[in-house]
Amino acid sequence: MASLISLFNRLLPFATPGTPLVQDLVHLASICTLLYFAPQIQEWVQQRQQQQEQEDDEYLENPEEPQQDHQPNGVEPQMIGDEAETNQQANDDQLPPPIDPQPQPGDVNAIEEGEPGPADRPHQTIAAQRNVGAKKAKSLARKDQRRAYHEFQRSQGEAQRARDAAGAAEREAALAQERARRKAREDAIAAERAREREQRRVAESAEREEDNRRRELVVEIVREGLASNRMVDLFKVARQVGGDVDEEWVERIIKASAGLLGRKGNVFTMITSTGWAVRVREDDMREFYARALTATEGQKEGKTLEELTLLLKGILSDTPS
Repeated sequence: MASLISLFNRLLPFATPGTPLVQDLVHLASICTLLYFAPQIQEWVQQRQQQQEQEDDEYLENPEEPQQDHQPNGVEPQMIGDEAETNQQANDDQLPPPIDPQPQPGDVNAIEEGEPGPADRPHQTIAAQRNVGAKKAKSLARKDQRRAYHEFQRSQGEAQRARDAAGAAEREAALAQERARRKAREDAIAAERAREREQRRVAESAEREEDNRRRELVVEIVREGLASNRMVDLFKVARQVGGDVDEEWVERIIKASAGLLGRKGNVFTMITSTGWAVRVREDDMREFYARALTATEGQKEGKTLEELTLLLKGILSDTPS
């Protein structure tokens, strides 16, 4: 056991501090030399292995021909009949192909028909495949996958373009029908809107004409009533006009008519709060004041507003216009 430990310590120069310095330096130089020449040694070993593999491949591709059996005296036995011919054909089949003669200069056919070059030898391809590392193999596999993916995408795109081209005519026809249908619908909508606008215009025109007719009728009725009776009931005027006309509308029409209300000389035309259009002259007011004084003479209380209204109404009704 002690001898084994001593041998182990000698193999490990830096294991114990008691080793001589010269021995440590020798071991150090040996280790440095070994590390320096280690790559060359490894390369030489790999080359030897590759060479050995190539020789093995060549041996597998071109096996040695088996030696024919010979008689001890060197004389071959002669075959008689069909057996001799059969053996001769078998021997001819087993013989290697004849060696091609050396091609003459200028003989192109002979060069082309010659033995395959180094690039065509299968054993070199096999050796090259064996030299491919794991990382290189993975890189080649990824490239093949990408190439297959791009090829698949390209084929899909071409198929889609072919389908699009095949259905282009049908789509164009369908789009043309859709455009025609939309245009027909838009034309129908435009025609309907135009008809509605025309109807609305006609209705508005008729309404304006009817409104103008009513206005003219109101003014005419009030003017004739003031000329004949000097008093016109606006409620009766609204009933004569008809429709949805009321007293307020008649009053607005009378006020809007120029020259119908107001004072002209000694005549004053107005609309009362009770809905009457009244035309009063200066003589009518003198008579009204005189009758009012006579009626209230000797009375402590005067006349009420209603009584004065009835008195003025009687004066306007009795007095001719």
